Amino acid sequence: MKTKHLISTSLLVSSAIALFTSCNGSSVDTVKAIESNYDNQNKTITLTGEFDAPSFTFSSGKSKTMAMNFVVKSHAFSSEKFTAFSVILPVGTEKNNVLFEIPADQKNYTLKNFYVFDDKGEKINLDSHTTFKMKGTVHYSEMEKPENEREKDNFSYKITDVRFVKD
Repeated sequence: MKTKHLISTSLLVSSAIALFTSCNGSSVDTVKAIESNYDNQNKTITLTGEFDAPSFTFSSGKSKTMAMNFVVKSHAFSSEKFTAFSVILPVGTEKNNVLFEIPADQKNYTLKNFYVFDDKGEKINLDSHTTFKMKGTVHYSEMEKPENEREKDNFSYKITDVRFVKD
């Protein structure tokens, strides 16, 4: 009887350890770093999380790209979220693209109006809250200016050349 209890407890502890060691702390650390220093300029970063709708979008249909948000958490049960803004995705139905579909008479949009096409070409509605592993290159706007004109605390960035796959 003690052996069964010990085995059950060991399995439970092992499962908990596996769950928490698969945490996403490195994605949180990466988002914090890109928002606080220029160390990631022109570097490829990897994040694990969910795409989120941008806070503003154009509905003209003429834009070839859209700046999406990408939300990461330290672990699955965390309520604390960190957002990578300006994840630039091409608009369309190709791999690693985003599609925004909203009826002409609808004024507000939700996640149901957004789809992404992953690295395999699968169309995924953002309302499904699918977790993705995303890679992209960080570019800071201040780094485009001459060094003597840069603001030391403006860490506005864009993440381009984005590739992602369901995690």
